[in-house]
Amino acid sequence: MHPMPVCSVSGGDIFDCIQRGNVEQCIHFVQSDRSVLKQKGWGGFTPLHYAALHGNRVLVDLFLSNGADPNLTCDAGQTAFHFACRQGNIYIIHQMMQYGADLRLIDLQGKTSLHHAVTGGNIVAVHYLWETGMFRFSDTDMYQVTPLHLAASTGNTEVVRYLLRDQRCAVDAVDQQGATALHVAAERGVVEVCWTLLQRTGCRMLHQKSHSGLTPLDLCKQGKTFRHQQLTKLLSRHIKEPIHHKPRESHVLYYWTLFFPTLSGAAILLIAAMLGGYGGLICSLLFPWLARSIFTQYHRMTTYQRSPNPIYLGTLIAGLFHSLLCFFGKIMPSVWPNSPLVQVSMVHFSLVLGLFCKVLTQDPGTLDRADADPRFSCIADLVENNQSPHRFCPYCELFQPDYTKHCKLCEVCIKDYDHHCLFLNRCVGRGNHRLFLFFILSMVIAHLLFVATATSYLYDKMPAGSRSLSLWLTLLGQEFWVAVMIVMNTLTLLWEVWLLTEQFDAVATGTTTYFRQCETSARQRSLGQRWVIVLSFLLEGRRRVGSGQIREDKTAIDI
Repeated sequence: MHPMPVCSVSGGDIFDCIQRGNVEQCIHFVQSDRSVLKQKGWGGFTPLHYAALHGNRVLVDLFLSNGADPNLTCDAGQTAFHFACRQGNIYIIHQMMQYGADLRLIDLQGKTSLHHAVTGGNIVAVHYLWETGMFRFSDTDMYQVTPLHLAASTGNTEVVRYLLRDQRCAVDAVDQQGATALHVAAERGVVEVCWTLLQRTGCRMLHQKSHSGLTPLDLCKQGKTFRHQQLTKLLSRHIKEPIHHKPRESHVLYYWTLFFPTLSGAAILLIAAMLGGYGGLICSLLFPWLARSIFTQYHRMTTYQRSPNPIYLGTLIAGLFHSLLCFFGKIMPSVWPNSPLVQVSMVHFSLVLGLFCKVLTQDPGTLDRADADPRFSCIADLVENNQSPHRFCPYCELFQPDYTKHCKLCEVCIKDYDHHCLFLNRCVGRGNHRLFLFFILSMVIAHLLFVATATSYLYDKMPAGSRSLSLWLTLLGQEFWVAVMIVMNTLTLLWEVWLLTEQFDAVATGTTTYFRQCETSARQRSLGQRWVIVLSFLLEGRRRVGSGQIREDKTAIDI
């Protein structure tokens, strides 16, 4: 029986105060009686255990500085340092190491601090422990469970990919029951982890049996959830492949998705053409359905494949294709060569296509090892300099300089990261930001030219002297192709104008749209000064980076 902890006047104990985050009351407890730090509550947890579990850096510092022992174990043999590793706060981990945390201690199941960090899923914490030189990724617990088994059981695909990188963990290692990491992931129905393991090892792992004589497919079939059913179909398909075959993401699905908007738009226009005067009505019904089916899709192909979804790039290609086809096949033959507007449009459309090809192929500013931040060589350097752990990219394993971010879709770190453009299927950063702005500007001009040329074309189609509303509606029904293209180009034009406004505002404040800062000096600049900065960036490519500190607590959606 553990002794009861000291109670406060209000009737609560120190453990309640820790869970509520009441720092002042915890200070009162410690100042009244330091022996409270050795008291154990439920499960044999000390106050330091609770503080580490909650990731409360202030309380951990308070308890350690007042003599709390980071090596005291709970009933399961786990220390507060184990809890800190599982929680993943590298500052608390570092703090406990400074106060004498024993990295060699294992719990009653034989799990090391590295095992607990892997279970918690924080790659930075795992890498930090590995940098100490006290752990090996091949370490197992008393049941022969490796860190890869634990990552597979939690379904953390990113940790699995980290452990497989540079062959840190043996993918075919088995536990006490003869199960590999693929057995563990299949039994839990983790589709993404199974797909990652199969891509690395090939289909031979599907034929490996545990000591019970069960393959990963057998274990998966025992599950009753939808994810088990989905995984059963995947494993059943690949178990028939040669054992050395490594599954790859479907290129057929990729290119079908890429050209789906173009083909669907062409099908709708053909159906409208066959219905004659009702073509405009058909377009007004089917094109909104097509837009809904496109813009409700996710940014990845499937839940387990990591290929970026090209549906938005396909939408941009479809818009360019149908607009140019309408221009050259419908509008230009009727007005050539009398209209100077058409001649200007032809030259500009060629420029747009050239910029489009260039922006798709130019490097957005990928961070390589030579460009990594030279101030840091290990994660301990980040902690000692009180820098954000996000400066270390756990995917590229590089220390990021200012204004750099990892893109999970492109799977690289981008310098001067602005955003990942789904419509280009590429990131926008230092290497192509100026080119991206020129491309958007050229698109705005192209939309204006198309709308002006198409409107002039329709105006000339109207009989002279009679331009009533009924005649206009009849003409729009007959020329539904041109009318649809005018509407789509106008809507796209409005969106691009808003996009340029956001981009120019970020450039004028000396940053990017992702790292936008609320700098007082930048906001106080006059409109003329802001335009000078924007034009300087467009002409010279130099960004006037602000002197303000980057917000380390920036919250954003990582894709």
